[in-house]
Formats: sequence, structure tokens, C-alpha cells
Amino acid sequence: MSSKAGPRAEGTDGSDWKHREKVATQYVVSVKYKNAIKRTLIYHGMLGLGLTLSALVSGLNTLHCWQVLWLAAFPTCAIGFRGIVKNQSAYLRLYRLCLVACSIPAGSWGVLATLGLVEHYELYKVAGLPKPQYFFMPASNYVIYFLGFTTMLSHLFSLACISKLTNAWNVTSRSRKNKGE
Repeated sequence: MSSKAGPRAEGTDGSDWKHREKVATQYVVSVKYKNAIKRTLIYHGMLGLGLTLSALVSGLNTLHCWQVLWLAAFPTCAIGFRGIVKNQSAYLRLYRLCLVACSIPAGSWGVLATLGLVEHYELYKVAGLPKPQYFFMPASNYVIYFLGFTTMLSHLFSLACISKLTNAWNVTSRSRKNKGE
């Protein structure tokens, strides 16, 4: 064994690196996409927490119907985190289903309603609640445009990462089945 400044070990010319153990590509891919999904889950969680707090401060009757639908998928962030921590694709499939069924349609509806292409349906009108005194919303629509656009991109990116991650995990499980483990 040699030190940084000392001579090399006898019998090696420095070309023995080819024989060292390499990490399988599915494990490298797994770590890459798990980190990406964690970031999107944290973003989804921060937005969900912010929307929940604003609804609690100003009242639940200030929400639009698309916001209620989006908040219905907010607790599934915990399911997504559990799937990543436990390396279980069943949890990620459930999280993906909730993204496709609740988050993406709600986000699309919210962006289109904010742009004025479809109608906003206020929860207080649909549910028969009293009209709120004030709405806790940013003064500029650009904030809403930015949050809606980044949320949609985050959800679509999550779907792509979940697909690639489960494919990487399936390669690992197929190789175990082929070896007879």
C-alpha cells in the first residue's frame, strides 16, 4: 500500500483499476431517481402545506374546487416517501395513481381557470357555504401562474422519475429471479 507521496505497491503499474468492482447501472439509476423524486415530493409537500395553512387562516370556503381536489392528493406525499425509503414499488404505484387521478387534473384545471380558459368553481357556492369575507391570495396573478406552472412540471417530472425508477428496480428483481435467489 502506498501513500500519496510514497512509491506504488510492488507488482502494480497503475493499470489494475480495470479489475476493481463496479456498481451496477440499475443501482446508480435508482439513487439518481430516488433523489429526484424526493425533491419533487418536498416541493409538493411545501405547496400543500402552504395551501392548507392559507385555507385554515382564511377559511375552507375560500378554496376553489380544483384546490380541494389537489389537496386530496397532498397526503399521498407520505406514501411516496415510504415507497422510496422502503424501496417498494407498490407505494410508488399508488402515489403515481394519485398524481394521475387528482394532482394533474386539478393542476391543469387550476392553470386553465387562472388563465381564464375555464370557469373557477368556488367551493362555497358548490357546497352551499357562506361567502367568505376575504380571500387569502397573492395580489399578482404572476405568482399563481408561476406556482401552477412549476407544480405541473413537478408532477410530470415525478411521473417520469417514478417510471424510470420502477424500471431500474424491475431489472434488479428480474436478475434475481434469473439467478434463482
